[in-house]
Amino acid sequence: MKDHKGKINLAISPCPNDTFIFGGWINNLIESDISIETVHYCDIQELNELATKGNFDVIKVSAAMALNVLDKYEILQSGSAMGLDCGPLLISKRKIQINEICKYKVGIPGKNTTANFLFKFAFPDCKNIIHLNFTEIENALLNEEIDLGVIIHENRFTYSSKNLLLVLDLGKHWYQLTKLPIPLGVILVRKDLNNDMKSAINLSIRDSINYANLNRNSLMPYIKEHASELEESVINQHIKLYVNEFSLDLGSNGNSALNFLFNIIKA
Repeated sequence: MKDHKGKINLAISPCPNDTFIFGGWINNLIESDISIETVHYCDIQELNELATKGNFDVIKVSAAMALNVLDKYEILQSGSAMGLDCGPLLISKRKIQINEICKYKVGIPGKNTTANFLFKFAFPDCKNIIHLNFTEIENALLNEEIDLGVIIHENRFTYSSKNLLLVLDLGKHWYQLTKLPIPLGVILVRKDLNNDMKSAINLSIRDSINYANLNRNSLMPYIKEHASELEESVINQHIKLYVNEFSLDLGSNGNSALNFLFNIIKA
């Protein structure tokens, strides 16, 4: 059983929902029995790959990836990103019919991401897929390097300003079929940390969210420092969409959604 004497290393994405959730704790604005010694900010696909090595005490991963690393980690009940009738968006430069999607090249933000899972859940027969960093999808569409792209994070609020078109909200498609929230990202903690430390980490995340909810303006400079889209209205929309009741506590509904996702992956 590992004991880090109250210090951990943390890996999260630079996206507003993660920096909002963890900002109070990272910046020592809440009381906690656990101090964060180092923070690494990585793209979600990079986080998924890092999780396979098990080097970080606490790490954000795509929900669809979590099943692959449960030998090293367990899922914390706080800090998750769950979509409520919304999720990654499938977009294009020109109008494409749903029944023709598999004829075209599709850009996906990472092989192990929930976005990739959701696209395959909706279009299991599509094979012409390339994996890109999420920041590259829109430009790849505009430059006609791909025909369709799945976008995540702040891009869902900016794509229309670039005259790109919505083809399908993959989160809505999931919800229509399952009536469950869509598990997008979860926070993992190393299994070999002692139980008191795991509980203290979970509590610190919850306290950090509560702090952020009361002090958003004071956290905004830190959130903007890491965001790919600096417009405050976009950042606030992002936070509103993905920091919700499930971020404080997955609860029975959130855990049911995760188990449903895992059962599909294992099938």
